[in-house]
Amino acid sequence: MDSLLAAARTLVQDGDTAAALTILARAQDRAPRNPEVLYQRGVLLARTTAIRLGDAPRNFVAWRLLDRAAEIDPGNARYLLEIGRIRLLTPLLRLEAERIMRKALRVADDEKDQALIAEISWEIGQIKERRYLTAKDRYLVTNAGLIFDADEAMLRRGYTREFLESNARPIANVGATDRTEAEEMYRRGLHAVPTHEPSALGLLGLLYDQRRFEEMRQVARPLLDAERGGSALRLAAGLAAYRVEDWASATVLFDSALDKMPSDERDAMTNLGRILRRRDAEAYESLSAPDRRLTDSAYWEAADPLLNTPANEARLEYLSRIAAAELRFSSNDLEQVGWRTDRGLILVRYGEPPVVATFAPTSAADAAETVGRITTVWYYPRNDRQFVFTGPPAMNYSTFAGPMRGLAEESRQDAPFLLDNVASLRAIDSIAVQLSRFRGNTDTTTQLVVAHAVDVRRLYGNVDLAEGSLQTTLYLGRPLAVRQRRRDTLTVALPAPPLLTNSWTQTVGVGPVRVRVEATDDNVAGANARAHLDLDIPRARRDTLAVSDAMITERATSQEDPRDGWQRAGLVPKGDLSIGQREAFSVYWETYGLRPSTDGRLKVKVQFRVTLLEIDRRNQQTAGRVLGEVADLIGLTKEGNEQLAVGFTREVPARTQAGTDDRLPLVNTIGLGTAPAGSYRLDVVVTDLVSGYSARTERLFRLARQ
Repeated sequence: MDSLLAAARTLVQDGDTAAALTILARAQDRAPRNPEVLYQRGVLLARTTAIRLGDAPRNFVAWRLLDRAAEIDPGNARYLLEIGRIRLLTPLLRLEAERIMRKALRVADDEKDQALIAEISWEIGQIKERRYLTAKDRYLVTNAGLIFDADEAMLRRGYTREFLESNARPIANVGATDRTEAEEMYRRGLHAVPTHEPSALGLLGLLYDQRRFEEMRQVARPLLDAERGGSALRLAAGLAAYRVEDWASATVLFDSALDKMPSDERDAMTNLGRILRRRDAEAYESLSAPDRRLTDSAYWEAADPLLNTPANEARLEYLSRIAAAELRFSSNDLEQVGWRTDRGLILVRYGEPPVVATFAPTSAADAAETVGRITTVWYYPRNDRQFVFTGPPAMNYSTFAGPMRGLAEESRQDAPFLLDNVASLRAIDSIAVQLSRFRGNTDTTTQLVVAHAVDVRRLYGNVDLAEGSLQTTLYLGRPLAVRQRRRDTLTVALPAPPLLTNSWTQTVGVGPVRVRVEATDDNVAGANARAHLDLDIPRARRDTLAVSDAMITERATSQEDPRDGWQRAGLVPKGDLSIGQREAFSVYWETYGLRPSTDGRLKVKVQFRVTLLEIDRRNQQTAGRVLGEVADLIGLTKEGNEQLAVGFTREVPARTQAGTDDRLPLVNTIGLGTAPAGSYRLDVVVTDLVSGYSARTERLFRLARQ
């Protein structure tokens, strides 16, 4: 008999449960009253059964086997535990399951079997926690006859907010008793076996709901110290560290959790496809595994709010959302992986909802989807976004209600991933940047001018300081190889002027280049700003006419020849590309590939065109806005009209020892007079009067209202 049991256990370890059940059936035929044979066969049947009514016959056979084992050996707590688990597989018998579990716990206490005490306590804690989760966040509908309508929530903007404000109210402390009892059982399991991971995870979930993050860290520490925690525990511990802003510990714990996972599970969990638009996700999925890993790294490098901090706050927030979904929505009984669920999907994309409302099951005939099911509403007031889920009571299982899966896809297209729930990320201001590319000394190098403007007033706000110490830093390089290139510390007298402008010039090679500009004052909370841009540097061509970027600068004040360099010509690049009405400004550009005439001169014709793209109507009174629209209709300030069109020719000697130079820098100063505020496009077309070839460049800018 022992040999048959051993053979069955070996087959189970090898994953062949069907063969193991066959051997156990043979063993039962030989020894029909052997409790261990009955137990092993009953357990294996139960463990290969899902929670659904369709498996009731299989559940019944398993229960009968275990019940007979318990009759033969009534003092065996293991048998009672498994009978209770069988009852849990049948939704209508959960109260009976709890009664049997408590009997098993009394037997285990008498036997002082600490491992069994931990296991049974965890199971009872699960029963209590499911009841708590069913009742938590419960709202009472105050208007008789009304129910929350998921279809209406999708169709009518503002419906969810109005319903929660006018037709429902939260009920305080619903489920608190079950939560307390669940916590007691989980703690009892950990008292019996301090490294019992299921009890620890159950307790961590309850503590997380109550925002008891430091206690979470205390619960996880013994398991981590004993190196007993798996990836789930490390994710939960990382989540707790993240919530108390221990970025370094959170990073280590999240990364160690990922390292402990099988590679296919890790790749699936961190797959970016869920937080990309569908078309982008399809392109991402078509990449090879190495290319996907490179894309992942490039994505998180770009998403990192500030490179001058040791942690990548955006990636940590993403991993914390995965950890929260794993902790609160996973279920072994349902074979449910938290981040793969519908709720997990939305949590990962948009963060934890500020408002959660659950509604009790209804019996309304015209709301079949909510009959016997809990309705859960997630509401994001910042952008009036809502998602609705339904699921059976006491199961911790919910799926999209009605049309909500379609709404989730629409939201994905609009905003596949948002970090607006993170206050520290929302507080980071933006920096205006103008990038200008000029040919370098070789065909494979470019001089990149990075002009930037920091809005100092927004950065410092109403800080009560005489001066600030602002660090501006330039990071530059290939994606995944961005390095710090410049750092300047500027003393800012407060109150400060509106904009602080500066520029750097760097030599870069051919190919993709990532530019990051950051401004921080470590002495002022929230004084952080950044700009992030990606651009491509083409290889210079000597066989054709080409024009550099048009660089908009402050009005030129020097008469120096720009061929000696734009700096010597007294040009100050504008970082914000915003120009005041009636303000004159200069434009600098370089033309390459010019052919000298027979007398050694470069001859060009230049055409300037400034086109109004969109009129700025912000802050206009209604009457003024209407009159402005009428003026547009009759063509007074029509969008798309040229506000300026000028042309001129220029002739200069070619300046090299050999008598030829295909590079011609030029500056032109212009003003737009009474042109309306709005966005504009500047086109510069250069024609070589010797070869007859033409080339063009453009620059977008804004004319600011004064």
